Amino acid sequence: MLNNELFPHPAFTLPADTLARLQGGVHALGNNRLTDSAASKPLYYRFIDSPVGPVIIMCSEKGVVLLEFLETIETITKEITDLQTRYGFALSRQDHPGLDVVQQQIDEYFSGRRQTFALALDAPGTAFDETVWAHLQRIPYGRTCSYGALAREIGNGAHARIVGSANHRNRISIVIPCHRVIGADGSLTGYGGGLPRKRWLLEFESVQACSTPLAI
Repeated sequence: MLNNELFPHPAFTLPADTLARLQGGVHALGNNRLTDSAASKPLYYRFIDSPVGPVIIMCSEKGVVLLEFLETIETITKEITDLQTRYGFALSRQDHPGLDVVQQQIDEYFSGRRQTFALALDAPGTAFDETVWAHLQRIPYGRTCSYGALAREIGNGAHARIVGSANHRNRISIVIPCHRVIGADGSLTGYGGGLPRKRWLLEFESVQACSTPLAI
């Protein structure tokens, strides 16, 4: 555990009853059969703790599908319903070894022992979304990139606004590091997890990048 003011951060702690309601809301979504159960793809999930608040992780047989901060039931309902209705996933309360791998690497990240992830991803989206998400993963740990610079790197007529939209559709926070994209003037903008959490993550990575990393 890091011995500095960044870790842990009480501002992101949820009251126990609020957390229980959020988790119960997710379980309820699994009881709503929005897809043909015979044809659906199982989506395994787990709740984990982090210094920036509780997190839900989801994986399929292929890889990580979602890593999201638990904030409101409306937000998580939208994410899960989209995965169910558009992509044929169905929530499963069974455990899965893929969840252990994700949790281990996230724990290593927050302990300062991991700067890159080695996880299979199952992140469905448009061809452009997937291109943006691939470029996001190339932004080095401890560094930032503007939306405009990312658009120029992608090319093919991409511009900052549509890059920002694809950034917003990223379902796999931290692993696909959309928090590292900032405004052209250096301002922190456009993070689904909230600007205080984005600031925390960037400061945390900056501190770690300046220290001697442990190779993984």
